[in-house]
Amino acid sequence: MKDTDYLGVNTLLRVYETKLLTREDYEKMLRAQDLEEALDVLKSTEYHFDAQAVLENKHFDSFLMNRLRDIYQELFTVTPNSEVIQIFTLRYDYHNAKVLLKQRFTDQDLEHLLVPIGKYTLASLKNLIKTEQSQEVNQIMVEGVQAAIEDFNTYGRLEAADVYMDTYYYKHMRAITDRLNNPTITRMADALIDLDNLSNVVRSLNQGKSRSFLHTVLSSSGSISKQAIIDASEQGAVNVLNQLYLNQPYAEKLTDILVNSKNEINPMVLDKVIDEIVYDLMEEGTYQAFGPMPLMAFIFALEKEVTNIRLILVGKDNQIAEEAIRERMRPIYGS
Repeated sequence: MKDTDYLGVNTLLRVYETKLLTREDYEKMLRAQDLEEALDVLKSTEYHFDAQAVLENKHFDSFLMNRLRDIYQELFTVTPNSEVIQIFTLRYDYHNAKVLLKQRFTDQDLEHLLVPIGKYTLASLKNLIKTEQSQEVNQIMVEGVQAAIEDFNTYGRLEAADVYMDTYYYKHMRAITDRLNNPTITRMADALIDLDNLSNVVRSLNQGKSRSFLHTVLSSSGSISKQAIIDASEQGAVNVLNQLYLNQPYAEKLTDILVNSKNEINPMVLDKVIDEIVYDLMEEGTYQAFGPMPLMAFIFALEKEVTNIRLILVGKDNQIAEEAIRERMRPIYGS
């Protein structure tokens, strides 16, 4: 597929980009005195909702996910290679598979947790979880579901749903990025997987998890060896960072984390920096006139917009100070 095949899609993106929230929109929402005032600001944007109903039920995700769903559906139909879109929607497919696995394991009704976004229909995923087979779903996901069910049947571990869906998600993503064979997309996938492994190491060590647990939760699909990460973790998360990550292109941001946290790594701070690192890679894409990167940069911006809106609305609902909300916000497109 030629990069020029994306010309039509990139023209559509220019229209979409004008509908993203501006820095002024964010400022108005951040300065709002309460949730009602923040929602008043949001009503003037592309997000559609019944303000009175939202004030009563606080179901922010409902209208936020609807906005994402509508744009994803259109992009799936106009993008020359839908796998570019699937890099982002894949996590919703795996989230839904995770929910359905837990529903099978516990016999609870968890369907209210399903998200209406993804390549695979909910009917296809439900059939996969029920039969452990599928001709519609990629075989990587099928394999992951089979492994999770086998683990649960053997050991009765409910967390098998999380562990296997998380690791197979990255295996699936790697298969897609390898097929796309785009250098910037490959670097983005490397960063996402490697840094998520680092984040998992930090959390696991903070919780006193074992070496065998790390073997289970870490992905083998990154550019940094899973075994090397596990070996380095014997001396702590900071040692993992020093040994394996400070030669990466994004090392400067990670060094700042280490310095600011006084030789400890704060998982929440790390997660924010991961978004900043990926944002820098995506920003590189906005300067490419052709190919899939402008599309990916837009989708990343839209996803982070939803994250920021949710953060602000939850913050206003809980009367969290403006500066505390600002500190947690993700990068803003074009800023």
